[in-house]
Amino acid sequence: MSIQFVDTCVRIGNSRAPDPPGNARTVQDLCAMMRQYRIAQAVVEHAVAMEASPRLGHELLAAAIQPHPELRPAWHLMPYISNRIERAVTDPAEFIANRVGLGRIDAEDFLNGMGDKAGFAPVLQACEAIALPIFIDFRRKTGDLLMFDYGICERYPGIPFVIEAAGGYPFHRIMWCFRNYPNFHLSTVGLGEFNGVQFMCDEVGPDRIIFGSNWPAANVGMGQGHVLLAGISGENRARIASGNFNRLLNHIGKKQGTHGN
Repeated sequence: MSIQFVDTCVRIGNSRAPDPPGNARTVQDLCAMMRQYRIAQAVVEHAVAMEASPRLGHELLAAAIQPHPELRPAWHLMPYISNRIERAVTDPAEFIANRVGLGRIDAEDFLNGMGDKAGFAPVLQACEAIALPIFIDFRRKTGDLLMFDYGICERYPGIPFVIEAAGGYPFHRIMWCFRNYPNFHLSTVGLGEFNGVQFMCDEVGPDRIIFGSNWPAANVGMGQGHVLLAGISGENRARIASGNFNRLLNHIGKKQGTHGN
């Protein structure tokens, strides 16, 4: 069975803190990587949006990926403060018009900003109106997995939330969220420890696990290996590699609802 991958975690642009050292990737580098690893589609973030200015980063990203229909933008979401500082996107139509495939929220920013109890609420409401997937990003390892307010899954049931870079700990909190929130999902980024893909499939099923490589900071082949070499069926590998996220993509802009199995 040929497995098709959709990568939900790739980055272009010149990072201020590159990993590995000297790393600056272009859209041409990304397309070459996708050909090498047979990745059919990707949802791309820009380093400038992640580290400095979402507005500017999204503009740079749009220009870079415009000739590539297999690429969709990942937008970094920010709380509404003031349009004079940097405008937060609170219009659902703007996400649709720009073919945004997912929103990404830095876990520490969300916690420090009091989450949806403060400035993030208008942004989350816009995303829920179109069922836009939101990735909660723990890649910087500065957000606390135990302290994070996963209650947003209950308050915004129309948003598929995806936890990114959870790692091997604390699995008990992750398991609790899976069992209590049908719209809770988990990225394979950071899930290689303890044979995490197989473990999660055995415990909660394969339908809410989503592939991401974290390229260029991580090796794509290793990320694929966690899926391809897991002790799961070919059908479940296909769900994780692309099927689960494609299902979420197909819901964007349609009538909102709870996204579960």
